[in-house]
Amino acid sequence: MKLQKIKPIYKLSFVALTIFCIVLVSCRSKNNGKVTPYQIPLTQLLVGDGHQMFRKVTLGADSKTVLASEKKKPDENDTNYIFYSLPMDTLYPDSVNETVDTLNFYTVAYNFDQQKLNEIDEDVYVSTDSIAASLQGRLSDYFTTKYGEGTKESDHIIWKLKKIGSKTAKLSLSDESEEYDYGKLSLVYYLED
Repeated sequence: MKLQKIKPIYKLSFVALTIFCIVLVSCRSKNNGKVTPYQIPLTQLLVGDGHQMFRKVTLGADSKTVLASEKKKPDENDTNYIFYSLPMDTLYPDSVNETVDTLNFYTVAYNFDQQKLNEIDEDVYVSTDSIAASLQGRLSDYFTTKYGEGTKESDHIIWKLKKIGSKTAKLSLSDESEEYDYGKLSLVYYLED
């Protein structure tokens, strides 16, 4: 059987397709040391996509699970404590090792009791108290949609999340901006008897 010659139009199409694929792959790789941007909601950056209780973990997890869930090396790591300081970047959410902007960033502290995660403290720092109030509203709406109405206390809202063994997992959200003279929110996930 004789091989037919490839027509010039097919050669041109093949070359064009090859170039397109190369450009597509290069666009998905790093640009000047940064990952190609993709936008995520700020609530997703701060608390995760909703598949787990918080980001990629649930209360009761061990420290190895927590360490594997974050994309950067912790700033502090002790037997009962793992701490991260992270940039608030919704356009480049994977760029966790970039310099942290001192006006807009967040910290996450994972606390362990008997080698099990029993509390998660997340502090969100923004430049103004009005931005913090707006973000608190967005987070409150998100948690209410996910967990139902929370209980309003004097300076925070508490949601009951679920039972973990004999304890109840809860979440507290508070705006601490007035105390700090800049925008600051505090989220605390914890277990209560």
